[in-house]
Amino acid sequence: MYDNVCDVKIIDTIKEFHMRSWPRATRILVISLVTMLAVVSATSATDLDVRPFEFITRGYVDGGVFQLQTTGELGIQLQSGQLTRSEVLLGVRSTAFGTDPDVSPVVRRASVTFEQLLGSSFSFTYFLGELDRLASGQRFPGAFGTPPVATEFRGYQYFPEGPLYEGLYGVSGTGVRISSGEQWRRVELAAYAYQDNRFDPGVFSNDIAVMVNLAGVQLEAFAGASYPLGAFGRYRGGLLANFSTPEGDALLAQVGVTGFEPGSGQEFGLDDLFFLFEPRVNLGTLGLALTFFWHPGLYDQVENPERGTIDTNLNVRIGDSVSDGLSGGVESRVSIRPQSGDQFQITTGPYLRLNSGSVSWDLRAVLRPFPFALDELVEGYLGVRTRF
Repeated sequence: MYDNVCDVKIIDTIKEFHMRSWPRATRILVISLVTMLAVVSATSATDLDVRPFEFITRGYVDGGVFQLQTTGELGIQLQSGQLTRSEVLLGVRSTAFGTDPDVSPVVRRASVTFEQLLGSSFSFTYFLGELDRLASGQRFPGAFGTPPVATEFRGYQYFPEGPLYEGLYGVSGTGVRISSGEQWRRVELAAYAYQDNRFDPGVFSNDIAVMVNLAGVQLEAFAGASYPLGAFGRYRGGLLANFSTPEGDALLAQVGVTGFEPGSGQEFGLDDLFFLFEPRVNLGTLGLALTFFWHPGLYDQVENPERGTIDTNLNVRIGDSVSDGLSGGVESRVSIRPQSGDQFQITTGPYLRLNSGSVSWDLRAVLRPFPFALDELVEGYLGVRTRF
């Protein structure tokens, strides 16, 4: 439980964050939103939760100069009573974070959720910025209490230069979400309507999504459209399917269309597809995960410079990466990159993970033996994040 002093500190912190990339009206809405929530919390019982909390620092050589680049995110969730929840998500990605006073976090999301809308089991969310990652598998543990479903072959440690590939699509803009509440134990439905902030004002998007949790099977599907774009709009859809055994073996597949515009004159092809296939084998203290990933030509509404890239990644793990304690292993990756000057690339390296209570530490070294370049031979990553 927190008092009014904490609420004032939250308001002052939000005001200091760098929001120049947002329109002035949106910045005013964000500050007003947080101020309103603080006023509500000052007169009612309020719980404060910090999640997610994650920072990763990459050490690498660029142009003969060794440098550090840090990316991270910090989420502040405010629960006012049983029926109102608010969240502010902050993000940073910079080579000068912590040394340049002009480099500060940006507000990536602000949202307010009202549970049990009009006495029903549905909830209503008003959001600004990034919201859910669809067909990613990341929401299953929080929604249904399952073990981790999402592939670990995603995010900044694997894709520091391009898209982070967290699911097939991300909802982002200014709009609303209506979703089924926690009373639905096996199924969660969600519908989104928003102005898409990846385009000029006036382009809107709608998506519908469903998650299904059964014994040994998790399914997540979505379909959506953006308009006015092209002759008849832009359409997308996809499916995540995870099949697991009580012993911990699993088979994960993600496949979908990330964006197709009928009537554009371009034929539907492989560049329109997102495809990831990952079998996982658990042999007690030894685990294996083999990932095949086809990069789409369009991702999160943006043309992808990595289109047509094929990754094959083998993760050999020793220890339990989920429970408390130390685990580690070796990952090796072979990439075919038709859009790059180095069309064939091999990387390998060890990693360590220490889970201690609610905190997880990751240390990773990446060696690039082919194509060989001395200043690009080694990279290092150090990360810390909360576990909930």
